[in-house]
Amino acid sequence: MAGNNKALLTGLKKDLRIYYVLTLFIFLLVFDYNQYWCLFKSYIQFDSWSVYGDLRLLLKGTDLYGIGKDPFKEHYEPPYNYPSFWRFFSYLKGFDAVHYKTIGFLLVFCTQSMLLWASGNWDPKKGFYYLLLLLSPVSLLLFERGNNDLVIFLLLLFPILVLPKSKLLYILFFLLAFMLKLYPIGAGLLVLYLYKEINFKNIAVLVGVAVVILVYIMLNYEEIIMIRERTPISISEFSFGFQVPLENFMSHNRKMYKIEEVYWVGYIVLWISIIFLLFKIFRNQWNHVDLTNITRRELYLFLIGAGVFLFSFFLSISWEYRLFFLVLCVPALISWVKSNQFGAKYMIIILPIILWNQTLRKITEMFSDNSNSIFLINQLLITSLAVVLIIYIFLIFKKSLNFTK
Repeated sequence: MAGNNKALLTGLKKDLRIYYVLTLFIFLLVFDYNQYWCLFKSYIQFDSWSVYGDLRLLLKGTDLYGIGKDPFKEHYEPPYNYPSFWRFFSYLKGFDAVHYKTIGFLLVFCTQSMLLWASGNWDPKKGFYYLLLLLSPVSLLLFERGNNDLVIFLLLLFPILVLPKSKLLYILFFLLAFMLKLYPIGAGLLVLYLYKEINFKNIAVLVGVAVVILVYIMLNYEEIIMIRERTPISISEFSFGFQVPLENFMSHNRKMYKIEEVYWVGYIVLWISIIFLLFKIFRNQWNHVDLTNITRRELYLFLIGAGVFLFSFFLSISWEYRLFFLVLCVPALISWVKSNQFGAKYMIIILPIILWNQTLRKITEMFSDNSNSIFLINQLLITSLAVVLIIYIFLIFKKSLNFTK
């Protein structure tokens, strides 16, 4: 018995996740700027709205649904911009604005616990890398605001960690996440992978999923347009997406160029580059690459993280905190770095740079009046990451479907 306890303590010492969880738990207990952080108010400007601000807006809406009102008709600032499918939570006892701190605490704690579970043991080197990502401005903004992305994160991770062999369970959680917020449709990459074998059953399942998605969009089209109009967009501060660099550049040169023309030229050039790279893939230029030679969990997490990011990158201007989903790609990237797969080391290097961009901009502002160049460089890094991820995804599916020359 004593030997078992000693082995357990030795394991805890080697696994740095336990210390991170304890630190996080203590921090969340005193996560109230106005009450506990007032000693720092002379040095740091805090905005009380930031403390689970997004969560509070969401809970105001579910409270109104609970008494039969429509939150879209209320004059909130910022305006309510969540799909009405969130009314489901109005039936849960205790899920209301009064308990926003408790709900926010549990949401952040559960999200990070699931992520730590997915990431595996942390040795010092691996632990330092994960801390770089989890303590980045992007991550802290997501946790601080208690954003609904945390709920989506939990829904997408749960079936993979709890019942990884249940394809049906993942589809159900995937569709639920999609109905709560459209962008999880990018995680459908995993659905395609799970049903990659071409037979009647798999095709029927994929067609069924597609029909559910299309019917949902058709029935809620007007609401989707309203939500899009109500969602604030920033092209020079806290956002990312294919359109951001071009629109950011155009915002400083509107007299010289037309946004639409430059946007489409850039869009065409980007896709020509991607098609060229994919052509090389299918010409068997990288036949020796096997990106499926990792654990099932690592592969599934990678497809979810990459899929959500790519959908957000190409089809919308997304707030920066959604880059947090890229952390799901890290377990696979670490394995691919160990096997010297092309591009993996590059992605491992640029991920912290992307997530710490806000800090880099602040440092630049100390020496220059124009830090926008750092922002644009970051957007280019994000674009390069998107291209590499697309290549990886096609290589994964090529290997699985056994395409031949």
